[in-house]
Amino acid sequence: MFDEFSKSELVSILEVIERARNCSGPEELKKIILDSRQLVSADYAVCGLGKISGLMVSDVLGLINGNFPEEWMNDYIARRNYFNDPIVKYHSQFSMTQFWTNIFKYYDDKASKRAIRDAADFGLKFGISSGIFIPEEEKISIFCFAGNQNRFDQHHKKIMDIITLHLNSALVRVTDITPKAVSDIELRLDNWGL
Repeated sequence: MFDEFSKSELVSILEVIERARNCSGPEELKKIILDSRQLVSADYAVCGLGKISGLMVSDVLGLINGNFPEEWMNDYIARRNYFNDPIVKYHSQFSMTQFWTNIFKYYDDKASKRAIRDAADFGLKFGISSGIFIPEEEKISIFCFAGNQNRFDQHHKKIMDIITLHLNSALVRVTDITPKAVSDIELRLDNWGL
């Protein structure tokens, strides 16, 4: 399985895993996902943790914007576009790495198409993402890597399959906010710089 990776890729994968294991805060995780985007040939990286209700995300618990365009992120949160985002919809049901081009085929409703167009306007046309469902806590983590060009292939998918579980552990750890410390979503999002 690992013989298809170059020595430098294996070293980078191991570094991501080790850094994720030792990650103690959002800024550190931001650096890790920004470095991880190079492993999958992406221009942009973001990850988030959401509360699942039924088959959809009902609340954003934490969000770490590596370098998605700020204007797009602010609008995305303000308009609660995660309800219409095909990537979020897909990963609310399936915990597997997938190319955005494949995900977009599942969702051709008006709201999903608008979300896809809005993202494309900011250079977020193509991507690869993965999610992990945490059933005992009814949470989902989603990791997205995007770009203006479609450079994503099966090799990148295999890399995502390896690193996502470790990134998930770090994300859950750094977004573990007690209700006493923060009681509403606006304060939580402020803590993440949004």
